[in-house]
Amino acid sequence: MRNLHRVVAIIEQRKMRQAALERALALYQASCRTRAKSDIKIVALMPIFDFSFEGRLSSKMSLDQIEQNKSALIKKHKKWLENYLSIHAMGFDIECHVICSKFPGRDIISYARERSADIIIKTADVHGLLDSVLFTPLDLQLLRHSSIPVLIARDRIWHPTGVIAVALQMADPSDVKTRKLNMRLLREAQELSQITKCKIHLLNAIPPVLPPASIALPGFVPESLGDETLKEGCRALLTFAKRHRIMGEYCHIREGHPEDVIPALCDELKPTALFIGTAARDGLAVALLGNICEKVIDTLECDVAVITPKAVEHKQEISDLNTQ
Repeated sequence: MRNLHRVVAIIEQRKMRQAALERALALYQASCRTRAKSDIKIVALMPIFDFSFEGRLSSKMSLDQIEQNKSALIKKHKKWLENYLSIHAMGFDIECHVICSKFPGRDIISYARERSADIIIKTADVHGLLDSVLFTPLDLQLLRHSSIPVLIARDRIWHPTGVIAVALQMADPSDVKTRKLNMRLLREAQELSQITKCKIHLLNAIPPVLPPASIALPGFVPESLGDETLKEGCRALLTFAKRHRIMGEYCHIREGHPEDVIPALCDELKPTALFIGTAARDGLAVALLGNICEKVIDTLECDVAVITPKAVEHKQEISDLNTQ
């Protein structure tokens, strides 16, 4: 959300309440309260699935007929979207757009990049057991492949709670990609903090260390290895917080697996939003290793802002172009 200027809110079909649009409007209103004039532009984007080449009927149609049907379908949904915005977003200047695609996730990302969007807001979906592997919902498609930050909005009335949580990865301070991701998470959280006047809290989960059973050295105490790892993680997080002028009391460090620690801390802090990075795995890698953000997203009551490695690289590319 750094330098937030253009927001793309994904509109769901056949739903009268659009949490993504509500969140975009709430951000706009919060920005108006903290700035003399908000320059946030909202785009309401409705994806519809393209069935042009499905079934035997389409095989007997010419390309012109297929394009005419597609244009009529887009026009129909755009008219519905315009009518919806005239009622539920009265008084707001919102641009509306409909895309017809067989790959909506990919085309949403392409559209957002073309329009130089700063964030994509998507209503949280309800996920089944095999959704992460076989039938990937739209929100998970965006989380895995988007080069733009994605905010997963809960279907609830949005009220800033005074806390914004940022989940950091401090396991390897020498990892350049991890450091860049941590910095991007903090910068995005700081932008939202300026809009909502919430305090930033840093979260860090330190996985327990299980030393090999074969270690049988004289005087070696297995517990000491875990204690040293915990201390090192604490030092790394506190050093990071001090460098960015965040008080130590806003740092929360727990030993445990991230998928257990992060929901527990969020349940205690009740944050307005959680900022978290993702490894952006897909396919078989998800089944074997998984993505932490996907594991915790269904257990959280707050909004979740996710930044992928692609988003960090995309921001770096833009920065390099601006400095040339």
